[in-house]
Amino acid sequence: MSTLLIQLPAELAHSAAEYLYIVSDDGQSAERSGQANATLLPASGRTNQVTAVIPVSRLSWHSITLPPGLNVQSRRQQARVRAVLEGLLEEKLLDDASTLHLALDSAPGGQSYWVAACDKPWLQSHLQLLESSGHVANRLVPEQWPSASAQLLLWGDNGNAQLSVTGLDGRSSLATLPLRADASLLHPLLSRLPADLPVLAEPQLARAAEALQHPVNIFTAAQRLLQSASYTGDLAQFDLDLGGSTRARRRLLDAWQSVAKAPQWRAARWAAGIAIVAQLIGMNAWAFKENRAIAQRQLQAKQVLQTTFPRVPVIVDAPVQMQRELDMLRSNSGALSAADLEALLAASATISSMPNAKSLEYQDKQLRITGLDLNPEALSDAQQSLEASGYQLQREGADLILSAKTHP
Repeated sequence: MSTLLIQLPAELAHSAAEYLYIVSDDGQSAERSGQANATLLPASGRTNQVTAVIPVSRLSWHSITLPPGLNVQSRRQQARVRAVLEGLLEEKLLDDASTLHLALDSAPGGQSYWVAACDKPWLQSHLQLLESSGHVANRLVPEQWPSASAQLLLWGDNGNAQLSVTGLDGRSSLATLPLRADASLLHPLLSRLPADLPVLAEPQLARAAEALQHPVNIFTAAQRLLQSASYTGDLAQFDLDLGGSTRARRRLLDAWQSVAKAPQWRAARWAAGIAIVAQLIGMNAWAFKENRAIAQRQLQAKQVLQTTFPRVPVIVDAPVQMQRELDMLRSNSGALSAADLEALLAASATISSMPNAKSLEYQDKQLRITGLDLNPEALSDAQQSLEASGYQLQREGADLILSAKTHP
């Protein structure tokens, strides 16, 4: 399954807006990338998932503690959860919470959560523009989010470079401040990170990143966009409906993409493939052996028939033809067969309560017994006894049918 990642521009949507995009088959590498107008983005029909990415500059994160007893996973309580979030964030937000899109992070710590907030009209304007251009987003993720993994990211332009930091003191955190911030703010922040942690800087900021006295690695905007695909949650929550897709379906698609494409599952994919091939080889070998054994038995039956009854001109079904020849020999010699009336009557005498039968009818080598009412236990005993003698007893409606067992 391929994914089309689209980064939403920081400004309000308009017809000339351009979107940075990446097409990835495994969420780890980019098959195609670029920047284009919404109408010129890669056709979404070629991808299984369209993911909209909210830029760092448009998203704020706030740490809250939810009251006990509130089930954030329950769809019935979503309105209540939203109302609780608005109350908890009222003093932390500059704008009215009702005008913002809110979403809970996917990795809570007990009742403590990170809450993402962004301008709802801005977000809806881009989603609507993408939808009108044939790119219906079915997942919403942040460009950067609070994490316990340490990361030092420098982004923006030379005139307004921004420094984003996660994993302070090994805890889930996210801090963003201008690179030109006072040293009294920068140095205490950097001291809470490993000294050898590299700065991931965009190419135009590589020289400026050297001032942080950390190793510098080039990290392009496209790489940053691709990194957002690793976010495990979905910010499309509460009243935001992305194309009618259910959250469960999106999680299944993400899991399938991870198993089918991610490098960490390569060994498991190889093992599964080898196991399937081994099973197929084993089944084919077993089938070949069984077919060969069946062919040998059929050949032996033909040889026995030809040896015993050499006057049979053409052999079509050896067991049936042999039984027919045996019946003819028995009939010519006057001997009784197991299917004759006398033999069936003798066998029926072993059935309990047989004298109570109302009538007996012999036809087509079967003896129909009428009026003999046997309980299930008595019928089972009679069937077992007759089967040991080469006969079978079956119930047909209110009657019992006794016949000789056929031997192929």
